[in-house]
Amino acid sequence: MKKRSALVLLVVMAVIIPMVMLTSCTQKAATTTPDTTTPAKQLTFVMVPKGVHPYYIPCYQGFVDAGAKYGIKVEEAVPQKFEVPLQVQVIEDLIAQKVDGIAISANDDAGLVPVIAEATKAGIKVITFDAPAPSSAALCYIGTDNKSAGSAAAKQMAELMGNKGNLIILQGGLAASNLNLRTQGFKETMAQVAPDIKILDVVDEQGDLSVTQNKTEAIIQAYPKLNAIFAVSAEIAGANNAVKDAVAKGSLKQGQIILGGFDDVKDTLAGVTDGSIAFCLVQKTYKMGWLSVENLLAATQGKTLQNIDTGMVIVTKANVTTYMDDMKKEFAGATTGGN
Repeated sequence: MKKRSALVLLVVMAVIIPMVMLTSCTQKAATTTPDTTTPAKQLTFVMVPKGVHPYYIPCYQGFVDAGAKYGIKVEEAVPQKFEVPLQVQVIEDLIAQKVDGIAISANDDAGLVPVIAEATKAGIKVITFDAPAPSSAALCYIGTDNKSAGSAAAKQMAELMGNKGNLIILQGGLAASNLNLRTQGFKETMAQVAPDIKILDVVDEQGDLSVTQNKTEAIIQAYPKLNAIFAVSAEIAGANNAVKDAVAKGSLKQGQIILGGFDDVKDTLAGVTDGSIAFCLVQKTYKMGWLSVENLLAATQGKTLQNIDTGMVIVTKANVTTYMDDMKKEFAGATTGGN
């Protein structure tokens, strides 16, 4: 009787133990986070900037470097001008090509809603970087908190102006949501910290350096008591050219107009270095590109994405030679915003 009981126990254990092991393995597989470093097939991600502009060079470099790390084919599709219809056409072409992911710097919010919805319906993962499209189906935004950046710029400019005087804002396109947020943050903060500074106008310079220079020449003529110009986009170097020309002609005194702007394009940094541009706010563009790849990859593996504020730094003559190294050190900790 004892031998028979022992035999039954052995049979039961032989059946139960494999079942328990199988159940354990199944539960572990169900809860494992998808591996973002090993896509099942080579994916194709495409970066779509607003248009042709040197600002996007480090964005795409980060995109390329992250693609190399994760084994992803990356491309750039660039509208020839900062125009919504051209950007829509570029995205429609990518939908036809059946790419796997698109990172867009949005020229406009409402104008991109239909085409982003079309891409999403086609199974393409779409995110925005640099400039958001919050009304669209884009999965997340990776870039600067633009309203806060505008606020920081206002504080810097107010200090340089001694909290009084007249100022013009230059903006590269009046429909871009990121630039509108910067202008809003700048105006609101300036009204709070320096109510004696009068913002005379917001001038659309279309994101073009030559247009900026021409319009600044007209501004100098129209506002003889102007004290400062701030560009919420990357074209302050065009204004600097106009101011330098006016100084050379004797119609302006050296330092009469204080200049500040956004982004570390080559000519802007040259102006900061020689002191003709007081400061610029530098966005972490390389990080935007890198994180765009990581988050598109996470999206293809079913992760939920979150908006990421990539941050910014104010660059002056004091830190113009060191800020890039500091940003690269900070970037070493950058990771996906998915979960």
